[in-house]
Amino acid sequence: MSAVIPYNEDNYSDFEWFEGFAVIRFYADWCKPCVQNFPVFEELAAQYAGHNPEIKFGKINVDQSPILTLRYNVYGLPSTLIFKNSQIIHRIAGVKSLSQMKSILSQVLNKSSDSD
Repeated sequence: MSAVIPYNEDNYSDFEWFEGFAVIRFYADWCKPCVQNFPVFEELAAQYAGHNPEIKFGKINVDQSPILTLRYNVYGLPSTLIFKNSQIIHRIAGVKSLSQMKSILSQVLNKSSDSD
């Protein structure tokens, strides 16, 4: 089973009201950088699933979920939003390598735990 859960306008409350961290990738099938970089996002989710299973990883197709795309002000693809307790705490724009994604996520998680 993939560690990345597909979300849409019917089930988005699963991450929106989630108490904890959710890392959500906004993408489109026609977006070549999204498609080419998606294995990096899946690898990130798989690595965190083993160490931090309390973090949810998901993906939202912007073509199938225009209301969510507008709600979260997603204008460029791919865009990755990091939520904590229903609030966006960080935005990652564009394609990033696995090491960049791990570094960003680690910084955000550490910074967030420091402020608790």
